[in-house]
Amino acid sequence: MANEAEERMTKTSTQQEQQHRWEPPKPGMIKINTDAAISNQSVRTGKGIIPRNWTGKLMKAKGIMERKKGTAMEEEALAVRAALVMAKAAGWMKIEVQSDCKSVVNQINASSVHDISIATVLEDIEELKEEFEECNFSFVYRTGNTCSHTLAQNAIKLVHDIEWNKEFQVWLMDIARKDMRAVAPFCN
Repeated sequence: MANEAEERMTKTSTQQEQQHRWEPPKPGMIKINTDAAISNQSVRTGKGIIPRNWTGKLMKAKGIMERKKGTAMEEEALAVRAALVMAKAAGWMKIEVQSDCKSVVNQINASSVHDISIATVLEDIEELKEEFEECNFSFVYRTGNTCSHTLAQNAIKLVHDIEWNKEFQVWLMDIARKDMRAVAPFCN
């Protein structure tokens, strides 16, 4: 009995530690980190989408800017939906979408809506995930989601959306490396 309790505590501790840093997906999968940012002062929202493969290599990066007043829950859900749209367009069939918005992740995973303001977006996500061979959603603390968070913050200042496919800005690669600090010394 004591060994089982110790194993559960160790497993819980390991899971919590993993939620605090970026971890690579299993081989063959693409992990897509998402985040949203809101500027009430400039009435803008920004979203950051960062897909990486199992080696940590950046596959794409996208910053989305909109001139609107959004809520945190809505913008986080929209970022997840945008990640699914990106993955579908890229032809990726095995994905894990990771967000630092625990409520949105929980609602997606439970297939139930607690916040009616995002019901339509969650329905879209439910339909889109059926397009993939494997599609998982997970939570990570902001400390493990720095790259997409920084991109979302920068997206607020954009005039139009921006996307990188093969070559990435040095600052973005530096932040991606920092996200991976305990996983790999270098990506790309």
